[in-house]
Amino acid sequence: MNEKNAKEGFFGRLMEWNNKTYIAIACVASLITGASQPTFGGILMSRILAQLTVPLELYPVIFPGKNMEDEINMYCLIMGLFAVGTWLSMFTQKYFFNKLSEVVTYRMRGELYDAILGKNIGWFDLRENSVGILSSAMA
Repeated sequence: MNEKNAKEGFFGRLMEWNNKTYIAIACVASLITGASQPTFGGILMSRILAQLTVPLELYPVIFPGKNMEDEINMYCLIMGLFAVGTWLSMFTQKYFFNKLSEVVTYRMRGELYDAILGKNIGWFDLRENSVGILSSAMA
């Protein structure tokens, strides 16, 4: 093991194979997805429930100048847009993290294959380096 690999470790070598742009996009999408749940539950749902718990007779007194049906329709529209935005951020997160894992797996298998092909012919005669074991290591 050379000095560079010993210092940075396995995770550092894996990070070299990743696309930094993909990592940034996936992390931003993860932040949006993670922030959407408390925002929806804490802010949006509390306002919807506040609108729905007021009796019809007291609505003009508590919220002067507002129509209950218009307010509820507005919150329903916001909730629908919020759901679409959360779906887009979750899809983006999953897509880019899966793309990153494909790239790393492809490069790891390529390096393993190159290392196996560079071995001396006698290396393949050893029991621990049989065809079945090497094939399962490549999978």
